[in-house]
Formats: sequence, C-alpha cells, structure tokens
Amino acid sequence: MKSQVLGVIPARLASARLTRKPLHLLAGRTLMEWVWRRVVETELFSEVVIATESDEVAEEARRFGARTELTSQDHPSGTDRIAEVARRREYRGYASIVNIQGDEPFVSASQLEPTIALTSEAGWQVGTAATTVSDSEELHDPAAVKVVLGDDARALYFSRAPIPVIRDADPTPADFSAGAFLRHLGIYAYQAEALQEWVRLTPGRLERMEQLEQLRPLAAGMRIGVAIVPPMERGVDTPADAVRVESRLRAELLDVAK
Repeated sequence: MKSQVLGVIPARLASARLTRKPLHLLAGRTLMEWVWRRVVETELFSEVVIATESDEVAEEARRFGARTELTSQDHPSGTDRIAEVARRREYRGYASIVNIQGDEPFVSASQLEPTIALTSEAGWQVGTAATTVSDSEELHDPAAVKVVLGDDARALYFSRAPIPVIRDADPTPADFSAGAFLRHLGIYAYQAEALQEWVRLTPGRLERMEQLEQLRPLAAGMRIGVAIVPPMERGVDTPADAVRVESRLRAELLDVAK
C-alpha cells in the first residue's frame, strides 16, 4: 500500500474563524507541524506533502522538514489544491492520493489506514471515514456532518441535519452505541483519476445548500465508500478549539517525558 499512496495536507493561511490557522502555535509547534508529524508517523505513505498558497507557510513547513508544494492562490477548496499537486509530473505515478485535513492534529493510522484501503484495495473511486455519533447534542450540531450509508458501505447522503430520522421517537443511548448514527470525518482517499474528475465537476444545488463539497461528486454519481473507524478527537477550527487541543497536546508531551 505504502509505495503507491501520496498523502497531501492542504494548508491555506487564511481562515475564517482562527487567524493564520496553519501557523497557530500549540505547545511549542505550529498546528501544521503537529498534523504533519502525526501523518508521517503512521508510515502509511511513501510521500507526505504540504500544499499551500502561502510563501510563509511553505517556509515554516520546510523549517521542520516537510516537503512543500506552492499552489495557486485561487483554489476554492483543499480538494482543488490537492488535485493541482497530483497533476504535477513527480506525483503522477501514485494510484491513491489522500487528503488529510491540516487542522486535525489527532489523526492516526486507525482512521487513515481503513480509508486508504477503500481505494487501494476495495476499488472505490473515493474513500472517506465516519465514526459513531455519541449523543443527541452531536447529532443536532450542524458543524458535525452526518452520513448515511447503503448496505454496501456506499455513502448515500451527507448532511448537517440530524440524519437518519427515527419516525415518532427520539434516539436512545442504545441507538447511538449501536452505530445507528454516523459522523463524517474529513479524510479522503481518491483514485488518481477520480480526484481529477471531482474537481472538473461544477458545484451543484445540494452542495450550495448544505455547504458540503462531498455532495458534488455524490450527486454526479461517483461512488464514495465509507470506512467506520474509531472516534477521533475534534481538531482546531476556533480559538476555543485551539485552547482545548493545546491542553491535550501538553498532556501528551508530559506523558512521553515520564
């Protein structure tokens, strides 16, 4: 698997809710460095690249030893940024390309490996990951994207709404523990041609309504397989998230030092 898999971490300097997010310092390292280190440590990739539009981000990435690719300033999404990298001559030999969100410092092999296997072994055009929704609060949180699967583990729909709905009843703790509700994790593996097909598509009505990019290929008929993986602690999107994540990272560093 490793010899055919390229990992790409998109790192856009601008951020709506946390200023200069990739360069935000957490326990002595930038957020971007934490993510890169976690991904490299999995040993699932023959190459891990940080893709950015920012010279400042690229300089920081090179400082801690990451391979870096400068990309267009005009990309509307991380997927488009990754597709540009994948089109470059030195990366055209990879059968699978993996998008690892640059704000997820707790990502691990337990989430990445099953996702990669969907494209590298099971033949899905696109693979992604989901984990069980823990409670009603998470189910109704629009920031927690839900996914509904077919019997073959194919994604049927992604939504910010609490789906699926149990008619005339509220979900019970048993429903949650049984995995009746799934939260989507922002990890994607693409077959090389499927990635380019995705970015050639025009954003559609469902994507615009839900503000969920993955609804574009789904509505166009592309097959997205979903791996059910262990929970992953939420990443960094807001200043409050940064405080929470830094506390966890400092605790991990203390454990290592003991």
